[in-house]
Amino acid sequence: MTVEESIKDKGFAIIRGNLNNWRNTSVCVANTSSLILCTSGSAEIEINMLQYEASEFSYFGVIQDSLVKLNNATDDFTVVELRISYETGLSATAGLPTETIRNLFLSNCRQISDQHERGLILSLFAALEAYAELPKSTYHTDLSYGIIRSLYISLSDICARDLPEKSSSVTYTSADYYFMNFVTLLNKHCRHQHDVTFYAGKLSITPKYLNEISRKKVNHSAKEVITHFVVAQLKRELLISCNTVQRIASEFAFCDQSSLGKFFKKATGVSPIAYRRGNQ
Repeated sequence: MTVEESIKDKGFAIIRGNLNNWRNTSVCVANTSSLILCTSGSAEIEINMLQYEASEFSYFGVIQDSLVKLNNATDDFTVVELRISYETGLSATAGLPTETIRNLFLSNCRQISDQHERGLILSLFAALEAYAELPKSTYHTDLSYGIIRSLYISLSDICARDLPEKSSSVTYTSADYYFMNFVTLLNKHCRHQHDVTFYAGKLSITPKYLNEISRKKVNHSAKEVITHFVVAQLKRELLISCNTVQRIASEFAFCDQSSLGKFFKKATGVSPIAYRRGNQ
């Protein structure tokens, strides 16, 4: 059963590998939400234009439609990854505090130092991996969602116990929260909304302040961040869909094919058609 088939049938999939699909010259777009545990080696990763260091027994979350990239990795870098469908994510986290989910999926890499806690997390990943190979049972939802929920709660509990010692590294400023919420809005709206004013309005701040926050966090203006997200989504659409460029222009709220072409070429150096042909 392929990863896609497992997610469709079971609602989740466990993948062991080295994030090779993130190793390219430009960012790619995550098709599902993931919870990833580094099992060996180390790597420099980029999630939504923010840089993180992953090392053995560190973990991090990726929400669906995030921009992801692996910049550098040691030869022995490996991970175990839980990919979940949107529906599974909602059901498995029902009733959990919002801050718990935010910390798992919108924060930097966290390290698991205790040997017993490492064993617990590995066993939960292994249980899901074994369960994915079994025939779908009457109680599939209760069992699989229960294990996923236990994994989330365990990691959240580990993080909470580490807070007193590492409070300085996990304290978020208002700028951090604004930028995280900016990214969340981009994941939801970037196909149809390309203006800084729209996102600043949603955040109840001025465009000028949003620009200041973006430059502080990722050294790019808010407009450049928006363009980064839109281009990544356009690239995915050009590669995985059979839609014409004219149809894609309409779906991405460009007034016509020519406007999309100018935007895409300015950002990438090639036209949408040339990009599609060159990557088929």
